[in-house]
Amino acid sequence: MFTKDPVDGDGSKWSVNEDWEASKGITNNLFNTAVDLPLSKLHAHFTDEPLLEIIEALHNLDSDKPDRIQRCARHRALNYLVEDGRLFRITDGQSVRAHAHVECISQKEAIELAKDEHSNNGHWGQDLVKIKLMDCIWSPKLDQSIV
Repeated sequence: MFTKDPVDGDGSKWSVNEDWEASKGITNNLFNTAVDLPLSKLHAHFTDEPLLEIIEALHNLDSDKPDRIQRCARHRALNYLVEDGRLFRITDGQSVRAHAHVECISQKEAIELAKDEHSNNGHWGQDLVKIKLMDCIWSPKLDQSIV
């Protein structure tokens, strides 16, 4: 490093702390993993629901499943979108639905909305309640939730 004898002020007595980031409180770890909070909320919200495998397919969390199941889930996931921490069903261009995308909710929430719709907006039949709900939400097995 130095070819001659050290002299005061030539920098030979300086030492560089190789871990200066840690002493300043900076974490520079490439292997640091962070949990995506909206994704974990969606995962918890749709636990035990058919929409859970769609969420897993959208975020590539189904790598441990067989290829056939992955392809089926990814095909179904083409009509879904995660935006602002919420799951939406989007139209495929072939549907005659009036709304481009509607929010997906769990079956428990669909039951509550169906009860509210039935009690607050008149005692209509289940078909009219379903039509009214389908304009603003999407839930798997909505017919069973309304009955």
